[in-house]
Amino acid sequence: MNSKRIIGLSMICAGFSASAFCQTTGKILDTNQQPVGGATVIMQLPDSTYLGAAISAADGTFVLEPEPEDYQLIVQHLLYQTRQVKGQARDAGIITLEQKDYNLDEVVVEGERPFVTVEQGKLNYNISAISEKHIVNNAYEAICKLPGVQDRSGKLSLVGAKDVTVILNGKASTLTQEQLIEMLKNTSASQVQTAEVMYSTPPEYHVRGAAINIVTAKAADNTLRSELSASYSNQYFSSYSGNVNFLLTKGKSSLNVSYNPGYSHIMTVMDLASQHTYDGKVYDITQTQKINTKGWKHNIYAEYGYQINEDNELSVGYNGALSDNGKGTIDVNGNFQNSHNDKLQDSRLHNVFARYSSGFGLDLGVDYTDYTMNDKNRLESELTDNTRQLLDYTSDQKIRKFSVYADQSHGLANDWTLKYGVRYDYTDNKNAQFFNQTEGKEGVCNSSSRLYEQITNFYGGFDKEFENGLSLSLSATGEYYSIGDYHKWAVYPQASLTYSPSEKHTFMLGVSSEKDYPAYWDMQTSTTYMNAYEEIRTIEGLRPANVYSVNANYLFLQQYMLSLFYERTNDYFTMDMYQAKDRLALIYRTQNWNYYQSFGMSANIPFSIGGWLSSQMNATVVNDRNRCDNFWDIPFDRKKWACMLGMQNHFSVGSTLGFDLDAMYRSSMISGISDTRPVFTVNVGAQWNFLKDKASLSLNCSDLFDTMRMKVRNRHAGQYVDLNMGQYSRTVSVKFVYRFGGSISKEKKEVDASRFGR
Repeated sequence: MNSKRIIGLSMICAGFSASAFCQTTGKILDTNQQPVGGATVIMQLPDSTYLGAAISAADGTFVLEPEPEDYQLIVQHLLYQTRQVKGQARDAGIITLEQKDYNLDEVVVEGERPFVTVEQGKLNYNISAISEKHIVNNAYEAICKLPGVQDRSGKLSLVGAKDVTVILNGKASTLTQEQLIEMLKNTSASQVQTAEVMYSTPPEYHVRGAAINIVTAKAADNTLRSELSASYSNQYFSSYSGNVNFLLTKGKSSLNVSYNPGYSHIMTVMDLASQHTYDGKVYDITQTQKINTKGWKHNIYAEYGYQINEDNELSVGYNGALSDNGKGTIDVNGNFQNSHNDKLQDSRLHNVFARYSSGFGLDLGVDYTDYTMNDKNRLESELTDNTRQLLDYTSDQKIRKFSVYADQSHGLANDWTLKYGVRYDYTDNKNAQFFNQTEGKEGVCNSSSRLYEQITNFYGGFDKEFENGLSLSLSATGEYYSIGDYHKWAVYPQASLTYSPSEKHTFMLGVSSEKDYPAYWDMQTSTTYMNAYEEIRTIEGLRPANVYSVNANYLFLQQYMLSLFYERTNDYFTMDMYQAKDRLALIYRTQNWNYYQSFGMSANIPFSIGGWLSSQMNATVVNDRNRCDNFWDIPFDRKKWACMLGMQNHFSVGSTLGFDLDAMYRSSMISGISDTRPVFTVNVGAQWNFLKDKASLSLNCSDLFDTMRMKVRNRHAGQYVDLNMGQYSRTVSVKFVYRFGGSISKEKKEVDASRFGR
């Protein structure tokens, strides 16, 4: 299937193999009896249960695999009016479409879309269907509405997987996860076609473990469409942003450009209560820390694609992010200290990429990222014993990252597919922290490091789709990893199995192994002083973690899903806090544990009432175990059951007005020697579509009751810390969106010049 022709709802047709003995065929023509290629044909039962989909060929013909006794077809094309027909035979006959005066009005398809489809071990979610049933302001918010996906302090998590990697259009980027998430927050949900959730990611994606692949939408040939938006939010302080995006396809070329300027002002509060035992005495230390950050940021995205011929495609692109003169203050007031920190931060990100795909299964790509950050701090502290501390320092980070990959696939006999490939990553990372002035603080010293990281991996594997609804994928990846003095070879096998005995039932099983690498900043020895009591410490010698996972999923009626999962991470690393025994200091340090282990189950149940309510319930039960034998002088081995409950509700009032009411509860959990207290949140929203759906106005309030603040408690082996932290999480936002565009006529009209006397 030519990806350039995927439009409208064609994303839901992935994963259906051909069968010569059970097919429904037909042909699509226009009113001039000319064939219509690139039309989406969706097959449903009379009760709107989804069966399959296809794209009409250049001659107008299409083939659908299911052969029910009674069915209905929904046919749509951007340049023609949508048509619905009923059938009872293998030959659907000729279906005629009427041309329309296209002005990018939304095509409305009657009937219930499938909640999720399955293809080769991937859960494919239709983002446009998600957006229709929820109020979302960007692509990131749409992805957070997927079952099992949560936003945890700006980082995506997936139930059944400790970590999840975000990738774009099937290939890993040299951008960090934080940078990719920032880009998605500045991307309209309408620009995303599907989100592919993979618990055992195939090796051709060049990531291992769980991943979410964001597939951007494609426009029909000779189309110009654009979107303008402006938003305002209040989260204790006011923030605002705008976005301009346009997508142009003309002939063999396509151009996608977006620009997002934004100003943010955020307040984060941390309340600390520490009973610190030092030198035989117990010191009661209480303080409130307010972190105030503000500044402008500019994000730019541009991608040019060229269809060399029917089978070969080339694309080049650029991602840019600029933050100038970001300002911040950190004020701490308590019975131990009063401190003030002035911060000034600049950052620049430049990312360029090029990709080529061929008709004989070869994919080539190159990706380069250049990132610089400069952070200036002036920390002044006054302790209750009338002593004074002054630290004036600058932190710099420079990252240059380059990657190149090549992937090849071959069709073999008996419907087997051979795939293999190689990828090489090189990173040059420089970090430095220099103190310009120090007073009243002992043991302060400058630090700098430069790390060279190299990763070479190569893989081979086989895929097979059987006629009985069974599909199998087997692969193994060999990897050589080098950073500093650490060098290691490793092999990572993985397998996935999917079985669909009918349209109603789908079973999935995935087994994978991977390695999780520490961030560059964590690989050096340095100390960052947050205030006179708290500090962040990093040490050299942090080891990568080895992750092993098993996931089983059952999908019923393409809507209801039950998942079982198990994961074990050896040498797991994370940050935890510790009250120093030799001085009054609370230290946050990232270090390796023996292992982290988790197992449990989750269920997702969608339902609807009439045409006015669409709901989705999620429930997860999990058992976590944490063990570390060398955590300072207080080893731990802890385990705990936890649960997470969520419900999403969308109320429709007519065709133009909708309301959202979402709620989430998470029980207490463990993290090393700390416990997180239960939290819950309620989100509400409303959206009005007008001007024939060309414009929309939305009003949202996230965390209505301001309860989504993490509370951490530590009572382990003489430690005594209570930490309540989080942003002023109640956020009220307003967003306006206007869409316009349409088809570009390829016909040249003749002008009657006779009236000019010629």
